[in-house]
Amino acid sequence: MNEHATVVRVERHEPAGGRRDEVAGVLKSVAEAARDASGCFGAQVASSDGDPNQVVLISRWESSDAMRKFHAGPDFTSLERTLDGSVKGTPSVEVFTTA
Repeated sequence: MNEHATVVRVERHEPAGGRRDEVAGVLKSVAEAARDASGCFGAQVASSDGDPNQVVLISRWESSDAMRKFHAGPDFTSLERTLDGSVKGTPSVEVFTTA
């Protein structure tokens, strides 16, 4: 396994009114599941200085394949479904790869 992540995924959620703590809690569960996934170097939930209401899930991966496998699996999809009605729209997702 590589010593450093080659892929970083940043997922920004906009909570519905009064639901920020709920959204952060769900995303912390997603981060915990990701940390246990094969090929994940770490995951955490953060706030954005650009938009303090956003809740951001950041994960670092050995490869795009490892990232896709986790995001297609039930550990991710079941937790993400619990956010229905708690967020405004779909999250903004950006994936960075090493140059």
